[in-house]
Amino acid sequence: MEISDDVIVQEVLDGNRERYRLLVTRYQRQIYNLMYRYCRNDEDAADLTQEAFVRAFTRLHQYRTGQRFFSWLYSLAVNLARDWYRKSRKRQTLRSELLTNSDPLDTGSAQQEKMEQDQEIEQLVQALDLLPDKTREIVILRYLHELPIKEVAKIFGLGESAVKMRLSRAMQQLRNIMQEDGRYGTRETRQGE
Repeated sequence: MEISDDVIVQEVLDGNRERYRLLVTRYQRQIYNLMYRYCRNDEDAADLTQEAFVRAFTRLHQYRTGQRFFSWLYSLAVNLARDWYRKSRKRQTLRSELLTNSDPLDTGSAQQEKMEQDQEIEQLVQALDLLPDKTREIVILRYLHELPIKEVAKIFGLGESAVKMRLSRAMQQLRNIMQEDGRYGTRETRQGE
């Protein structure tokens, strides 16, 4: 049986620091993926992931049992990633981890279908990258990480209705961008919409 996050946090706060490894192991991949989306560099993403877990460890006393630990951790990590992004001023295109290379043995219609799927995914990733950062994060948390609306609202300090409205607007923006058939503007022009 898996030990709950709340139990682990309490054990760490009671002095068993080694138990914190369980939380790192449990959430390291998701936090790394978040950091990688911001910096697009393995080394920086790994450093930021480590920094996020160190920051969470030093602030563990601020965590309130009853809320989801992942939501609390993700919120800390998002703030760290945003700070890094602002400081670095890097503007890189979001790439999909879902894209895969075509199998050279595929032929005919199977290869054509795979290429079309890859192209659609790439267009979606590019469209997602054109959304404002906060909107993109809400979409990713809701649909990629499958967090409930309530959890997304907590992370961003919004009401549930505000999250639903932003998701609705984001989906409409994505549809509009996708319909432009590859004629994407710059991220800066999209953020003002």
